[in-house]
Amino acid sequence: MEEDAKCTSCLEDIEPVDCYESSDEVKVTHAFIVQNASGIHVRPASTLVKLFEGQECEVIFTYEGKSVNARSVMSILMLGVPQGGEIFVHLKGKDALHVLQKLQDIFAQGFGEL
Repeated sequence: MEEDAKCTSCLEDIEPVDCYESSDEVKVTHAFIVQNASGIHVRPASTLVKLFEGQECEVIFTYEGKSVNARSVMSILMLGVPQGGEIFVHLKGKDALHVLQKLQDIFAQGFGEL
């Protein structure tokens, strides 16, 4: 098996916490600060889950040491991420960088609530 190489292409704009890629998969972790006043509630959680539909990657959210599968609205809501909360997004799969770029836009816009 080929050893994983440090991912440099994803470091230009999005500054992930950790990122590497091999010939068949990409793994990336990125921290986001929730900016919208209500934190991550039903509408933002639904937006996130819809974003992940059809994407070939595993998506895990971690907040205050608790990790959940981010393909479930209820799982995301159970994290209880408030405004100002720092959430770590862990992506693994061939679409990881594509999903990360979309997440960057969504979080920067405060899920349309800013």
